[in-house]
Amino acid sequence: WMLMLMTGRSFSSIILLCYIGGLSEEGKPEDTRTDAQRTALRGLLETLHRRYPHALIVGHRDLDPRKACPCFDAAREYADLQPR
Repeated sequence: WMLMLMTGRSFSSIILLCYIGGLSEEGKPEDTRTDAQRTALRGLLETLHRRYPHALIVGHRDLDPRKACPCFDAAREYADLQPR
């Protein structure tokens, strides 16, 4: 999956964060992040948010409804880091 920090009103300024995973053992979409991965991602997003406070955090699935990644609602999980 990927998270995108869109720093403008277009895709002209994007930071892509990629994570390999998100599938169950059966190959179905599932949030498989470990606590350490959640903590690391949160820390990285907080750092980027301080530098780019107007950036939107979205998942790949928010831009393409055919995609399941990431297998969680990134916009909701990081709502406190979204522009106000």
